[in-house]
Amino acid sequence: MKKSLVLSAFAAIFALGAGAQSHFSTQSHQSQVNAVILSAFKNDYSPSYFSAGDDGFIIKWSDDNQGEHYQLSDVGIKLIACSPADNLIAVYESDGGSVNRVSVWDWKTLTRKYQKKFSDSVTSLSFSATGAYLIVGTATVDGVVFIRTSTGAYVNKIKVSTGIVNYTHTSKSEKTFVTYSPTGSLSYYNLQNGTLKDRYSIMQGLTQTVMYNNDIFIAGVKDDSIYVVNAFKGNTVASIPARNPIILSTEADLDLYYLEYDGRNNYEIKMIESAGPASVSNPRNIKTLRGPRGEAAISVGVKDGQHAYFGGKNGAIYKSEIESSITTENLAELTENTYSKIYGAAAGESDFLFLTADSIYKSSYDTGVADKLIGTAGETQIKSYSGNQVILWSKGTRNPVKLMDLSQKTSTTLFTPKSNVQNINICGDYIVEIESNSIVNLFDMQKKTLKEVYAGTGIQDAVMTSDGMVYIAKSSATNPRVPILKVNPQTLETIPVNVTGNVCYALSTDGVIIYGINLIAEADGSLNTYVFSYNTKTAQMTNILKFSNEDSEAFTYLNGNNLFTNIGKNKVYCYNLSTKKRFSYDRSASIPQSICQNQKRAVILNYDGSISWVGTTDSRILADWYLTKDNQWYEF
Repeated sequence: MKKSLVLSAFAAIFALGAGAQSHFSTQSHQSQVNAVILSAFKNDYSPSYFSAGDDGFIIKWSDDNQGEHYQLSDVGIKLIACSPADNLIAVYESDGGSVNRVSVWDWKTLTRKYQKKFSDSVTSLSFSATGAYLIVGTATVDGVVFIRTSTGAYVNKIKVSTGIVNYTHTSKSEKTFVTYSPTGSLSYYNLQNGTLKDRYSIMQGLTQTVMYNNDIFIAGVKDDSIYVVNAFKGNTVASIPARNPIILSTEADLDLYYLEYDGRNNYEIKMIESAGPASVSNPRNIKTLRGPRGEAAISVGVKDGQHAYFGGKNGAIYKSEIESSITTENLAELTENTYSKIYGAAAGESDFLFLTADSIYKSSYDTGVADKLIGTAGETQIKSYSGNQVILWSKGTRNPVKLMDLSQKTSTTLFTPKSNVQNINICGDYIVEIESNSIVNLFDMQKKTLKEVYAGTGIQDAVMTSDGMVYIAKSSATNPRVPILKVNPQTLETIPVNVTGNVCYALSTDGVIIYGINLIAEADGSLNTYVFSYNTKTAQMTNILKFSNEDSEAFTYLNGNNLFTNIGKNKVYCYNLSTKKRFSYDRSASIPQSICQNQKRAVILNYDGSISWVGTTDSRILADWYLTKDNQWYEF
């Protein structure tokens, strides 16, 4: 089959979000909650709100305290906005470094409409009053970016640079646009002609900024104080001391509500009442709550007319009535952390092995029983070796690499890495180990010897073929300037492989043909990601699948004639090397992380530690399973 035909056939099934499904449960986020916002959807007939966290999940909570879970990102979601039109939400995803993405999703269909990349961090995210525009504040001198919500096209609405802003707001008519800059500028723009109307110098360095009381006041937090400013004149109306305050009010509120925390376990919901256009009252305590502290303390919150909703640093969600009370109440947690995360999966002959934080379990789709085999020492990765033996290690650590015999219930340390383990591949009776992007080691399972076969920079992955050669995937930005090297582990001779690309990674092999991922910067400046095959006997390189974007975290997994990959991050694709048939699996509520297969079935390990049972001939998901704390499978 010609390469072009293979690529075009795959492109037909490469649709982000298609066939996805969400899960409904009271499960908490798995890491800090960064945002809680009220739903603006017009078809929501009962109160609902969204939470977003560092686990990449968005959860829509209903008034019956059930959450609709869906993972939008493999990095943390820092900001979220809800459109008053259609069923659209916008999210800002960031790893705190080079990854800064804003995407718009249709929550009803769980499909991504478009995604925008930014070179700098995003400081604010909001929709205009009617939802016509998505407004993105950036940490650049250019400041605000307007995006037409319906098409994703950039729109030049402001003729002058806004500079760095961390709050944006439009009037109900969308004729006026307001920004607050941490340099202390409150600016008004005419959205009809893009010009600056007014600018006031107000308090610098405000965070949690919000306009309220029909846009008369703007409030924010600085140095354990809340500042209220007259938004029409720019003068400070009030400065109120507050310990660790979290502003709860939205633009729809007439008064300012906030949560005050004493650093132990006492919280108070307080209100600053508006007393006309020029003044506000002293804060009044509405309710005192006992709640979580330390690493579980409240991190964000928001209120509607009757309730306040909170997110915690540990991923929990809480709810409290706003109605005044003179008694101290316990803050009600809505969520539970009922699942044991599965960190790794490996295939057996008729069943599968699953690695949790402290144990290895054996199970299959047919039995539905989680059989605990043996305890572990906190390893996070598992691969089958031979018979009933597995290799255990922990990615990103110097912890020992172990051989565990599941029949004998024994554990043997094979070697201890000198640097952090990046990846391990088992090739016959050899372990190919990569450390810290700079070292490739070969461990002989028969002789129990460890040998360094290559040292360099930019190393991504490595495998050993049946002729005894080690192939190393690397960045072509480092010498030698090719993305693949061949190394003779006996003589240590290094031979550059004639392959073009910026960086190769995620290798797998049948002993002769190597499969992997190749990232290529095209002549027009775009980045494309390819799944490729490289025949080590004929030196022929063939592209199998193309993703018109960058995906540096994709995997390949080879089992018999099936080649699997999650290029594009949202799905797992299966390509049969013999029949040339191909399809994509429907995805669950969580993004797929890896896959393994035995003679009967395949199982997808998801980022949230759940598994999805699938066959090997069609796209249907048989079931999504979570392992509960009492070692039982829970099925969605």
